[in-house]
Amino acid sequence: MIRRLACLLALWTCACDGAPTADAGSPSEDARVVDDDAGPPPPFVEDTRWFRSSVFYELWVRSFQDSDGDGVGDLPGLTSRLDYFVELGVEGLWLMPTYPSPLADSGYDVADYVGVHPDYGTLEDMDTLLTEAHARGLKVYLDLVFNHTSRAHPWFVESQSDPSGPRGDWFVWADEAGEGCEGAAGPFGSVRWTRDETRGQFYFHQFYPEQPDLSFDEPSVREALLDVTRFWLDRGVDGFRLDVPYRYDEDLPVCVHRPGTFDFLRSLREVTDEHDAAMVGETLASPEELGRYLAPDVLQMGFLLAEATIFWVAAQTETAGGLGRAIDAVVAETPLEGGTFATVLGNHDLQRTTAAVADDPGALRVMAATQMTLPGVPFVYYGEELGMLAGGDFIVDSRDSARTPMQWDAGPNAGFTEGAPFLALAPEHETRNVETLRADPDSLWSFYRRLIALRTSTPALTTGTYQRLSSPNRSTLVYWRRHPDGDRLVAANFGRGSAALDLGVPWEAVRDALGEAPVGAVEGGRFRGELPGRTVWVLGAAE
Repeated sequence: MIRRLACLLALWTCACDGAPTADAGSPSEDARVVDDDAGPPPPFVEDTRWFRSSVFYELWVRSFQDSDGDGVGDLPGLTSRLDYFVELGVEGLWLMPTYPSPLADSGYDVADYVGVHPDYGTLEDMDTLLTEAHARGLKVYLDLVFNHTSRAHPWFVESQSDPSGPRGDWFVWADEAGEGCEGAAGPFGSVRWTRDETRGQFYFHQFYPEQPDLSFDEPSVREALLDVTRFWLDRGVDGFRLDVPYRYDEDLPVCVHRPGTFDFLRSLREVTDEHDAAMVGETLASPEELGRYLAPDVLQMGFLLAEATIFWVAAQTETAGGLGRAIDAVVAETPLEGGTFATVLGNHDLQRTTAAVADDPGALRVMAATQMTLPGVPFVYYGEELGMLAGGDFIVDSRDSARTPMQWDAGPNAGFTEGAPFLALAPEHETRNVETLRADPDSLWSFYRRLIALRTSTPALTTGTYQRLSSPNRSTLVYWRRHPDGDRLVAANFGRGSAALDLGVPWEAVRDALGEAPVGAVEGGRFRGELPGRTVWVLGAAE
């Protein structure tokens, strides 16, 4: 199922390049990696923007930490856990929507863009969070949901009740239900027009009926959204994740990557640049389209079309070629002096990573290590570092399986709340929690901490150039990360069996920055070693 999904979402990655290797034991004689055809290294452009050397962490305030015993996470609870991010090593925090909302779509149905949901606290609590985060060197990104509002938003209420008023055309209205968007996706159903009895017309929505689309044809809508952005920047927010920005401008049935979208994003960029803030967009674009979003005057970061599935497929099928080609294609289209792409293994719209790879411990590690050593900016979804399992309690839809409360300790409610959690905890929280895994130096949590420390302290892994080597062994992905401060050669084996490596290197001896065991020897300028299954080596000169 995962493989079919990835093929449909990411044909451009050529991820479906064969079945898993039949032999999971010893590698064959020709299962080597050679770099004779690597060619000249790509040009290096220095990029000192803070986010390029950082790791981000996505979280849902509702599920992270409850401070008052009502079973719902809140801003004071999150503030009390800020030291956790420092310990883990992440620098950027992406908060899913914190605004007042009926929660028909977990907060992505916004009823007030300049407030805080009462379940989470107050604007003063947000100010405190920002102050405390900044004191620890952390950056806070809010989720801007500008494609649509909630039906409860005053803008929509005014538009439906006063068609000739100043906000009468702020939403997309029609006397008859028209056509929808090409390629409309679930889980939001097939209906895209809903009749509003108050106004006597139909309104358009790309998602749930509770989420009417704003009309970006209206200049006053665009200016109002820029004012929202200024409001949060003035309060000290460091940047924003943009929800479905590729769908802002629509000319039915075409709803994606329209010219009006790029016009508005440039205006948004001007506002954020005034505050030295940055944005990451849920662009979900092909490599060519992503290059347009990452132009110097548009976004600083953008997510890939296939998102996590390119990693999942590599682990599921034990073939790395599709992942390698996907990254090659994106790197080729990324402007040298523009933005950069962002990578994920999971997020709030996807199943838990453990579910995607059948809870294979080796798969979780090889994916994490590859993500942290590839170019782009890594985003970690909360609980990923614990190997959190999927929950079975749904409030909105099946995506709730990946939105269960954070697991802090082995207590009855995993340290999340002293009350009854609003959503049932995921299985095995007694063992898959921060307190338990922190005490084990070989745990997944400890592995993530080492990975993040390695990435953020190694310029080659953050802003270095990327150059993939050819690999006759289809389970391996091998690539150079080059930087004037020192190069790294990364070898990732997505297969379960070992892989023989034969690589030209400029060093007399090598060491693996991730492990402590010997990895092989260098003779005559060539490194030869056996890369174990589900393992990543980050090779550099031995000291």
